[in-house]
Amino acid sequence: MIRFLFYSIGLLCLSLGVSFVIHANMGAGPWDALAVGESRLFHLTIGTCIFLNGCILIGVNAFLLKERPRWLAALSIFLIGQLVDFWLRVTVTVLVPSDLTSQILFVVIGTTLIGLGISIYLQAGLPSSPMDTLMMALHHRFGLNLNHARLLNEAIAITLAIVAGGSIGIGTLIVACTLGSVIHFFYPIIERMYGKLT
Repeated sequence: MIRFLFYSIGLLCLSLGVSFVIHANMGAGPWDALAVGESRLFHLTIGTCIFLNGCILIGVNAFLLKERPRWLAALSIFLIGQLVDFWLRVTVTVLVPSDLTSQILFVVIGTTLIGLGISIYLQAGLPSSPMDTLMMALHHRFGLNLNHARLLNEAIAITLAIVAGGSIGIGTLIVACTLGSVIHFFYPIIERMYGKLT
């Protein structure tokens, strides 16, 4: 029950954070910027593009980790994609940043929620988002700490987003440069909390 609770809360936080960053209109987070660009190119929802990108990354992660593809991870990325589409529909009518200060605040809140959400749902040990598995794959394969693994992860995504004409801006750089540190901060705290509850 605790595992499912952590998984659910984590996915809700993560997807809400993504919608905050996108609504800031200062450039989406790197992987989300790629999805935004693809949604414009292919006339699909952002959540659908997140799901399709995740399916491709399942194969990439299997190669890096030298293991069979974790196809159950498609479930987590499907849920994240659906939740992002849901939050985008909800927040667009309620939360609209009106000036630069509120835009920056949206990016900061969004980045914090994304990092917190990732740190929470990874504790459950249930299938993680392929984007987050890529961070862990880089961490294990090349011996990088979580912060450096996340930075490399984000650099790959930004490159792909630029090619796809994604929503790149100052918000993208804020997410790319700080998300690893946010995860690095929250992960051990949530890990200890999860350990006490299980």
